[in-house]
Amino acid sequence: MRILVSLLILCCSFSVFSKRYYTESYTQADLGRGFNLLSHTPDAKCVTGQVRYHSAMSGELDYLQRLNATQVRRRTFGEVHGGVNLFIIAGSVSTSITHRNSTDKLSLTSQLHLKFDEGYSTLENRQLVVGYENNDCGNSFIYQLDYGRDVFINTRLHFRSEADYKRFVTKIKIRLLFFKKTITKVKLIEKYAANAVLSIDANSSAPLPAQLTTLLNNNTQHCRGSNITPCLTTLQRLSDYAFGDSGLAKDLKAIEKAPRSITTRSYEESGHYVLQTHNIQTDPHYDTVWKKIESRYGAAVRRLERARAFLAIANDGELDAAQLEVERATTLLSDMEGIRSVCMTSPWLAQCL
Repeated sequence: MRILVSLLILCCSFSVFSKRYYTESYTQADLGRGFNLLSHTPDAKCVTGQVRYHSAMSGELDYLQRLNATQVRRRTFGEVHGGVNLFIIAGSVSTSITHRNSTDKLSLTSQLHLKFDEGYSTLENRQLVVGYENNDCGNSFIYQLDYGRDVFINTRLHFRSEADYKRFVTKIKIRLLFFKKTITKVKLIEKYAANAVLSIDANSSAPLPAQLTTLLNNNTQHCRGSNITPCLTTLQRLSDYAFGDSGLAKDLKAIEKAPRSITTRSYEESGHYVLQTHNIQTDPHYDTVWKKIESRYGAAVRRLERARAFLAIANDGELDAAQLEVERATTLLSDMEGIRSVCMTSPWLAQCL
């Protein structure tokens, strides 16, 4: 019994060190690099081995509607550890698209989400690198690199005020994306979205297929809420492309696979006890800092999206104000990107509190 308890304790201690990070920033060359679980940043490579690719192709198409940033993140990426979704710390592109695809009190977003998995690579037959004693090896290492991408095809209504938003969601009970177009439904939307802008776009954590980009560029992407028919035609063409046998899924299989996430392991799990580190704990206060910074960053992302949407449909009388708002939103997002970059890795700094 004492041996069994010891084994259970050992297994539990190992599981604490294995974590998954959604990020587009890593390649096969990063396998074996040390990783700091406190700051969520890579260190020097102290473990080497043979890279082995595992084929595991699969795809999943889902409809998402009226989800806030937390819901989009959990539905799309999952992997919540200690209240902090770790992908937000590692992947700037993945983070940005999550905020762009979410709903707040000034925007309403619906999307088709294609989650496409393309296998993974692991580091096997591992051994210590020469001179590891002189390296900062972190408290774990990058063991696995997953390939795949998340493609979002979105329709958004951008509102000028929270009152306009509340009025719309109270009156409209239909889906915004790929609904069956009827004169009654179109007129109803145009009535309650007269002051809004309907926008259409596609984004991903990896490059988009050329055919999808061309389709968007050659069709209307922004419409006044009082006249949404041109955008509905674009949505129908996107729907045909997304669901057609020779459309999106086929194009994704034909382009180069892209990094989607990494998984770390403890050195103990690898049997390299000389590198083992105990009592790796993150200050609980950092969770609050990360969430606060992430929320502010997300608001800045969506503000710029709205500003660009209103600029796209602005008439002569609206143009100056719309351009000024884009400039202000751009400056704010740039500032928040700098703050986020610092605070995600150094949350203890005064500017992050």
